Amino acid sequence: MNQIPDEAAERVLGTIREALDLDADDQKAEAVSVMKALVDEFPQASIVHSYMAWVLSRDGKHREAIEHGRAAVKLSPESEMSSILFFRVLWSAGERKQALDEMKRLETYGHSEEYARLMEEWSEAKPGDQAGESIQ
Repeated sequence: MNQIPDEAAERVLGTIREALDLDADDQKAEAVSVMKALVDEFPQASIVHSYMAWVLSRDGKHREAIEHGRAAVKLSPESEMSSILFFRVLWSAGERKQALDEMKRLETYGHSEEYARLMEEWSEAKPGDQAGESIQ
């Protein structure tokens, strides 16, 4: 969160939680609005773009979600969290190859426990299950 001033960090995290709660309560437009305000205030913060991508993706706005996901990983290329959220946004949009390319991109920075866990879950999927369909 070094792209967000220390004095704003707690507020930003609280606002992200609020947006995720709104999204979970199926108040998607409100969640997008809350995240848009954060993006406008902190355009150089990868965490803000990552969660904006997530909220947009959950609202079916895949093109916009992918743009914010790309911005997040560009701002923080070594961020596992930004990469995982971008992967999930791409996967949800049906962009499987791009999602796998993102996973490979992050691997150039070292091992990712989250991607390893995700691959383990997929390998344990029952035959006939759509591996990866439940990543959200």
